[in-house]
Amino acid sequence: MIYFVYQLIGWGCSVATVSKIKAGQYAVSDGRFIIKQGSGWCIVRSNGSHDFGPVPTLAAAKSYVSTGSVPLRDHNTASKHGRRQSKKEFNAHLAAEAKNGNPLPAILWVLVLIGLTFLFTALGK
Repeated sequence: MIYFVYQLIGWGCSVATVSKIKAGQYAVSDGRFIIKQGSGWCIVRSNGSHDFGPVPTLAAAKSYVSTGSVPLRDHNTASKHGRRQSKKEFNAHLAAEAKNGNPLPAILWVLVLIGLTFLFTALGK
């Protein structure tokens, strides 16, 4: 059953393959490029315009190129680097969903932040 659903979803969709050009640069079969920029990775169209990013890892960039979404992964939140990577991936996930026409996760996140602000303001008085 799961295989059938996978075939139904994947039917007619082509999977983009990624090949390495040189260190920090990858070519995608659909004409886009994945480029290392600072501490993140950016997806660039063939004409040089910005498509998406920065995303925190090459794996997240490859996932965006092939599926159109950015996965959330577990990081070691005990380290400063792990917390920073988690924040970057969460923000990239919200941006990917909004770009794909689903702004609901970003809207819910803003509402949660507003609610927490009101809660802590009320508790502080």
